[in-house]
Amino acid sequence: MVEEVNKFINQKIDLLSCEFSNNESTLHILLCFDENYCLSAGVDIISVIENNLEQSLYFHLFTHNISNESRKKLAAIQSANVAITEYVINDKFKVDQKNTEQFPLAACMRLIAPMILKDVTNKLLYIDSDTLCLKSLGFINQIDLDKTIVAAVADVTYMQESQCVKYNVLYGTYFNSGVMLINIPLWCQNDITQKALNLLNSGEKYQYPDQDVLNIVIGNKRILLDKKYNQLLALSINGNEDSKVSDDTVLIHYITKNKPWHQPYRSLLFDAYLKKSPWKKDKLPLYNTKKTSSIRAYSKLMLKQKKYLASIKHYFIYLKIKLLK
Repeated sequence: MVEEVNKFINQKIDLLSCEFSNNESTLHILLCFDENYCLSAGVDIISVIENNLEQSLYFHLFTHNISNESRKKLAAIQSANVAITEYVINDKFKVDQKNTEQFPLAACMRLIAPMILKDVTNKLLYIDSDTLCLKSLGFINQIDLDKTIVAAVADVTYMQESQCVKYNVLYGTYFNSGVMLINIPLWCQNDITQKALNLLNSGEKYQYPDQDVLNIVIGNKRILLDKKYNQLLALSINGNEDSKVSDDTVLIHYITKNKPWHQPYRSLLFDAYLKKSPWKKDKLPLYNTKKTSSIRAYSKLMLKQKKYLASIKHYFIYLKIKLLK
């Protein structure tokens, strides 16, 4: 299987090299992204470095169709005790189109990474590119993964209600795949990569493709972490909700289409790390590529969470902008 997944790698590029004095204490961190998420991935990396200055860090970046300009900016990240390697994914890596309509192909690259990195590390922290690190990641070394494939945070209530019944997952244990601590040897022993890809290419359409299939194939070999390790957060217009998270929050995860690098969801917290990054002078987009869709999506989310006033407010904002287009 290792030989099979290696065919998806066009090139391996050392963007930042470092010789670690103690490889066993090095934290190995995985990010997977395409050009659309390169800026946010870079800011995410900066946030991890800034909050783990005494820790050896090795970032493994699985990329798809990023520009040379973006690669130069990733290579411009400099810090002591940090290594960054890029793994360029080619077009041989395919997932059924039904499962890449709403989510990019890059979201599924996390499925092959453990197999490719099996000779590099036994423990791997995957973080989505739309996250921010606020505190030390030292918790990784405190978690016992001996009999566990993945440690992750349980998803929000409405996701438990919709996905657990659908995929026969014990209620309350459906995890969010945006932050995962992975036991690579156990992952490989259980052939998680192949099982997950088989499901994604079986002809069935999944609402949350990589997340749904991981919850299915991992079964009960998971442990749930406190939500502070993956604080799921939806931004509202000019809301700065990320400034109101609990003081012990380690990782913020910006769910929904509302991202802090889009106006009008810009946040002071995200901007603070952006200013320390090679992207600090980049012109940021007003909305996402579909403009008003993120506002409508937020309105729907608020409705699911029974926050009716916020839902109505943002739906009217969505209608107003749509009518003015």
